[in-house]
Amino acid sequence: MAKAGFGKRHVPDEAPRGAADFVHLPVREAAIAAYIDRLPEGAAIGYKVLAEELPDYGQQACRSALDRLTRAGHLRRIRVQIVVEGSGLRWVTRTFFSRTARSADWWARYIRFIRGVDAPGQPAAPDEVRLAEPEPGVPAARSEAYSVLAGLGGREPRLQLSEGECVALEQLVQEWLVRGVGREQVSQALVSGLPASVHSAGAFLRTRLENKMPPAPQPKKNEIREEIVGALEMCAFCDEDETTGTLVDGVCVDCRADIDRDEANGATGDVPDTFLARPRQRTDVAARVAGLRAAAGRPSVPGPRAGG
Repeated sequence: MAKAGFGKRHVPDEAPRGAADFVHLPVREAAIAAYIDRLPEGAAIGYKVLAEELPDYGQQACRSALDRLTRAGHLRRIRVQIVVEGSGLRWVTRTFFSRTARSADWWARYIRFIRGVDAPGQPAAPDEVRLAEPEPGVPAARSEAYSVLAGLGGREPRLQLSEGECVALEQLVQEWLVRGVGREQVSQALVSGLPASVHSAGAFLRTRLENKMPPAPQPKKNEIREEIVGALEMCAFCDEDETTGTLVDGVCVDCRADIDRDEANGATGDVPDTFLARPRQRTDVAARVAGLRAAAGRPSVPGPRAGG
């Protein structure tokens, strides 16, 4: 585990785990992604730690794999400025992981409006949390809460809402999201168990949103309260951030050049058996990924290993 406040974080609105997870990735990257996906919040997932925990791969191989996961949209490293109750301001570094591959634009919006707080220097958007891709046909500038409401009619024709009704109900849905309910869960709660007829979709949904409002999360015993006041994207491998250098798909130019050079020199392969501190366990993760590919109808991709 990383130090308190640091380490792995999951992003919201991920698809449930399934057989097709990570089948779009090469075997090594899929294996490491599956391992990271199952780690708890706050776990350390730097390439040095992964190399210690995954005996098949050395540090350079793990760094190369994390680079590819970052390029594919599964990872971003974010420096978050927080106010800790009784301790003042401090910066923490968190690596956010998404089982669902996200676009660069999605990550940019998430970093700017993480937990609804805009980063320094960005235009304020106090009533919007632009974390998810909008529903088809919904303008991208709308809030996540609005897109949930606008998408209901496609799932249940009796709940077709006008633009004005979406705006009127937007704040109620936003409160559900703030209380930790994902957009899919909100949508499901609104469309399930409908009566035989719905005379006014807007009035019906307002009553349901108010009556079924989930409780506000209560702080855990001895939990230190913190407030995020800023967030910056930083390089996945060094201390460079978006204010001090150029980041391309979450990695700075220098680190990307180092990784490309290592890959060109063949330095990102497996750890030779003679250098292993403990017996190699090849099949646990890699074989599972191969099985997932087969289940999804995808061809097997040769792994980076030279031997069986």
